[in-house]
Amino acid sequence: MANNYAPAVIAMTGGPSVWTTPFGTSHSDGLPFVDTYTFSYSGLPGSAQGYFANITNVSASPTSVLNFSWADINGVPLTVYNGVPIPFIGGTASGSVFFSVPVSGLVKLTIIGTDTGTASYAGTLDITSAVPEPATYGMLLGGLALMGWMARRRKS
Repeated sequence: MANNYAPAVIAMTGGPSVWTTPFGTSHSDGLPFVDTYTFSYSGLPGSAQGYFANITNVSASPTSVLNFSWADINGVPLTVYNGVPIPFIGGTASGSVFFSVPVSGLVKLTIIGTDTGTASYAGTLDITSAVPEPATYGMLLGGLALMGWMARRRKS
């Protein structure tokens, strides 16, 4: 049995070239989990960057931790880490930090792991996409018009 989380599609805010949204959830049953987030934005090709993390205070009793075993964005694997010491709080961190993951259309983030008690994680996803300059549209229309004129000329 697993404790899976898959919210409805999350509409990112911002635009036209930078989109962002927070995400996260809690787990508390000691079972494996597969969390699947789907994000929507303009859909233009771009790159994703962000993080998700669980921070644990080891002096708290009982200590609850999330251990991540896998994460990916649209099938592109992300590096996950577990139990990284944070000396100034006497705790540890688990999660992932990612940069420049290519995306387009809907973005699907999958996070797989287990919990050792009540624990949560949170993160942010940012997507940066290129927005064509108005001159680019003008050149496109000019090129299409030229191709149409040449095709018509050949028919005559």
